[in-house]
Amino acid sequence: MSDQSVPVAIIGVAGIGQMTLRGLAGSDCARVVGVSDRVTGAADRIAHQVAAERGGPPAPVYSDNRSLLAETRPRAVFLAVPPYLAPPLVAACAERGIHVWTEAPPARNLAEGVAMVRRMDEAGLLLAVGTQRRFTMTYRRAFELRHRLGRIFLGRAHYLFNWGPQLGWRGDAEAAGGGALMELGYHPIDLMLWLRGLPEQVYGLAAEGNRPDTPATCGATLPVYDTDDTAAAILRYADGGMATVVTTRSSGPVSEELCLHGRRGSLRTDDQQCLLRDPDGNLLDSVAEEAPPRDIFRRQAEAFVHAVAAGANRYEASARENLLNLAVVEAIYLSNRTHQPETPLRLLNNHGLSVEDCLAARCVEDVDEQVDLPPEQTSSRGSARPETA
Repeated sequence: MSDQSVPVAIIGVAGIGQMTLRGLAGSDCARVVGVSDRVTGAADRIAHQVAAERGGPPAPVYSDNRSLLAETRPRAVFLAVPPYLAPPLVAACAERGIHVWTEAPPARNLAEGVAMVRRMDEAGLLLAVGTQRRFTMTYRRAFELRHRLGRIFLGRAHYLFNWGPQLGWRGDAEAAGGGALMELGYHPIDLMLWLRGLPEQVYGLAAEGNRPDTPATCGATLPVYDTDDTAAAILRYADGGMATVVTTRSSGPVSEELCLHGRRGSLRTDDQQCLLRDPDGNLLDSVAEEAPPRDIFRRQAEAFVHAVAAGANRYEASARENLLNLAVVEAIYLSNRTHQPETPLRLLNNHGLSVEDCLAARCVEDVDEQVDLPPEQTSSRGSARPETA
């Protein structure tokens, strides 16, 4: 490990955060100076497991996040916490000059996400979101190949998963902000916007009627369950193209896929392979992902650490760019209530934002053909782009 490695801390390692811990434990660019979790025993066990795998001492474990930040003084923090806990933690890091990477979704709604981005912007700090699919070889190859499709007239994406009856905070709208659409659907929406751009309008439906069976317990109070478990949306683009996004957390096996269909061919991509075909279905290009999940988490974590070390103002998967995803999710939920198509750009405009504002931190090589709206629709009210979100 280099003496120039960036000191980082991880908050939330009893769940998916342990993948980030395992990835960074073998990294040369980052040094894990501490971890914390409300389940201290589980965090201590995981820290020792990772240390044993790597043959080194375990990272110090904390039960109090503020003690972790004050005592270890990390330069960057990785958050793997429920959405309702992210805003106060981001604020605490902003006060201490700490860059933040957080799991998706970054916030419970668009307004909360905008506030987080503004808080970090004002402090001159980076805020990134864990959209790890962007760091697989397959989806990255799809991003590179999308231009070979010609005009894209159809997109299809789904993410299906059976979470089971033990949802915890995920069943509580106050804590989660949403259900299957917000948590699972966020990822195919992110990929569709990454490859295709912001849709002009969305029409969506969300359902709560497929609650997983919970074993009956005499006299027990069932946990809160007021979030959607299934959602579907149609996205309409200004160039006449369309796309669908479907998600559920009530049906297995795990299945995810994104397809784009253009006049010169099609792309079919998941986390295992990317296939480019001509209009007749003949295979033109393919790539497979052979790395284990730990390495994919390492790729995204190291990309953020390198951006922090370099003092970059453009970096991958910024929270600013993720405001586009939050706007689409919010528009779908709104459409479910109004039974009418809704416009994500209008929701962004309500916060004084344009598409260009959201892409302002995106890597230069990625900003091409991502704004799929007429010029008069891409600007927020007023001609000047705000310096902060």
